[in-house]
Amino acid sequence: MAVDQSWRGVYRAGGLSLLAGGVILITFLLSVFVFRVDLPLTPSSVLEEPMKPVLLYLAAAVGELLLLPGALGLYLSLKDVEKDRMLMAAASWSVAVALYLVSRGQIISLLPVSGRYAAASSEALRAAYLVSADRALEVANIYGNMALMLHQIGAILIGLTMMKGVYGRRTARLVTVAGTMTFIGTFGIVLRPLSLLTLFGLMLTAVWQILVGAQLYRLG
Repeated sequence: MAVDQSWRGVYRAGGLSLLAGGVILITFLLSVFVFRVDLPLTPSSVLEEPMKPVLLYLAAAVGELLLLPGALGLYLSLKDVEKDRMLMAAASWSVAVALYLVSRGQIISLLPVSGRYAAASSEALRAAYLVSADRALEVANIYGNMALMLHQIGAILIGLTMMKGVYGRRTARLVTVAGTMTFIGTFGIVLRPLSLLTLFGLMLTAVWQILVGAQLYRLG
């Protein structure tokens, strides 16, 4: 199935964005292990050693922001297959990116707080900063999980749409499986063993973003 070639520039930009976002996601996952950042973050760990988590989540925010041009490119390349489904997928990703940025912003905002925490002259003041950090991380986790669910709902819709079109059934299955695994893994908050699915799902998400990004770029 051919695609509308009047959007070649958007395909190239969207493809590069998805590819770069996939690389950033792989780098994020590897950095968590290399720099031994304990997840989920705790108030004391962030306030005592803020640079590692702040830099990691700043990079994550950049990768997540790149989903927007990727979503546009995917929508335009698949709108002739199932327009309504792709509109829902693009909308899911757009809301997810906004929620991701709110979540990452909460963590990044703790960088100046860590300096005041280190300079605190009393245990009561340090305790107050810990409470403030705890609330910020709680908000970050809530928004981050909501964003991840919407992100993966959009991915599942995209994968189902890819069953027809230029991307091929194997790619479609990879996208759908990655989205499903990660979505189920978000319930690891309640059922801890399910959180492992999030890790594997995100690894597959990074892989499909790189593969699909390259395919989308070639369409341009």
